[in-house]
Amino acid sequence: MNAGAAMATATATRQGIAKTPSPITTREAISLNRFERTLGLYLRAAWQLNAPVQALVRNEEAVAQPCPIVTDTALMLPREHEAESLDDARHFYLACAAHAAAHLTYSTVRFDPAKLRPLQLTLVGVIEDARVERLAMARYPGLQRWWLPFHRTGPESAGTAAALIARLARALLDPGYVDRDGWVTKGRALFEEAFRRTDGTDPTISRHLGNLLGNDLGQMRIQFNAKTYAPEAVYRDDNSLLWDLPPTPIAPASGDATPERNVAPQESEGTGEVPPKEPTPPKRIANTPGDTPTAAATHDEELATRVVSLHRYPEWDYVIRRYRGNWCSVESLRLDAAMPERPVLDDRTTSAQRIRAMLNSTRERAVTGRTREFEGDLLDLDACIAGRIDAMRGERDRFKGFVVPRLQARGAPLAILLDLSASNAFDGRIDTVLDVARILGQALNTGDRPYAMYGFHSDGRHRVRFHVFKDFDEMWSASTEAYLARIRPGLSTRFGAALRHAGARVSQEATRMGFSRASLLTVSDGMPFDIDVFDSRYLREDTRRALNELAVRGIRCGCLALDPQTLDDAKALFGRRRVAPLNDLHDLPSALGALISAT
Repeated sequence: MNAGAAMATATATRQGIAKTPSPITTREAISLNRFERTLGLYLRAAWQLNAPVQALVRNEEAVAQPCPIVTDTALMLPREHEAESLDDARHFYLACAAHAAAHLTYSTVRFDPAKLRPLQLTLVGVIEDARVERLAMARYPGLQRWWLPFHRTGPESAGTAAALIARLARALLDPGYVDRDGWVTKGRALFEEAFRRTDGTDPTISRHLGNLLGNDLGQMRIQFNAKTYAPEAVYRDDNSLLWDLPPTPIAPASGDATPERNVAPQESEGTGEVPPKEPTPPKRIANTPGDTPTAAATHDEELATRVVSLHRYPEWDYVIRRYRGNWCSVESLRLDAAMPERPVLDDRTTSAQRIRAMLNSTRERAVTGRTREFEGDLLDLDACIAGRIDAMRGERDRFKGFVVPRLQARGAPLAILLDLSASNAFDGRIDTVLDVARILGQALNTGDRPYAMYGFHSDGRHRVRFHVFKDFDEMWSASTEAYLARIRPGLSTRFGAALRHAGARVSQEATRMGFSRASLLTVSDGMPFDIDVFDSRYLREDTRRALNELAVRGIRCGCLALDPQTLDDAKALFGRRRVAPLNDLHDLPSALGALISAT
């Protein structure tokens, strides 16, 4: 028996859930209340999950018992289960809990249901059930004995859609099951190959295979009724946890302008996918004559970029007071082709010179090497041994037995993070952001401080776009400035994910260079916002949490605030002394000076 099953059995025995079951000779409804404590202990001990167990009441019109439901915060199971013994009922509820724990642990991606038919939605859930159960059984092999008895449909069953789906579910769980149906055989072969190729860690194989097998089953002209379908294995949930359904929007107050949401790219109904296109930036109603999106017209050319890497980061949910693991996807973008060069700013301007001198004043004395000396605070054991050998040979004493660190003034790594969201396309703020980037890039280019230039905007948690204008191991160039000049403002501002990704990059560079501290400078209006979040506090709390994470790692964060109206909001996130208003480009040296003196 595996560790999870043994723990659950021991707990049940201590509770008085009979090791030898009570003599129940007929099937009767056994209440969930008898096992709630057992299930809670099992989830905490075996899976480190603190998900409360809640009871589902059967609808009076329903014939079968309700299907289990799994959410990010709770596990809802049928209030009663008809069984012949307490052991059978305990077995059912533990199988439900183990399957739910597998989803909560390994189902890290929410799928987009767009353009998928009900049959495909069902098959995506079946494949994902098999994937997470395979991973769970690798952790606790005895779980197969809990789940397999619920799969009873065999190869002799009728060729209905529900029966074929049940046979496929059994084939993916039981390696010894033999089924000669071509569709079941193909599904098993595709799943095994995809699972082997990805080690089972890529949830997207479930959506791909479900889409493909659904098309195949649809071409067989087999009828499927989604309203009456229920999984044969009653311990499995309804898979509502897997789907990224849009939240219910809050109705705007009377007189408020209705915000325009960006539409995420959708997949086609077939096996192919439509390449993503850049959504149009959201519009805002102009309140004053000067409040017009002039920058949007200037930077409206489409940039050819490519995704060079994809990273996932957690996000803090202040309501449930825990992280949502792998919740945000950050796409690291670079130019797909070289940009035509444009004239480089003159780095001898007064602003660039003042900024360069100001940044040089913050350099720290770092250890760049070691030398041997006649005196010092640290002995060099190798030199001591060599000196002793020379003395025994009668050679002339030239003993240098101490090591002295060689110090040199060097600048700690600095990452500059530009807010490229649609809110900066008004009042000409995006021009200020890009001019600040060019001036800082030129000022830092002639110094010894390693620096990087990044930009970000987001289209929901699944698509945080992170532009790499210049990384730490690259040189500032005219092509970089051309990239900046052609960047297009738009989309939203998911600050937490961008801060975590930029912080990871600058922290890696600081570790490589031997610094214990680094800096991250953001140029933004300081207002987190995204289209899939309707709680105004949610992203602010996550941003504050991300800044605290960076501070613990020795990364000092500051903000050049572009919007006077949101200055207090930026100070509430970054700290009162770590925010400097930037109303005009000529104020850049003094604003940087205020941030440097504060840190």
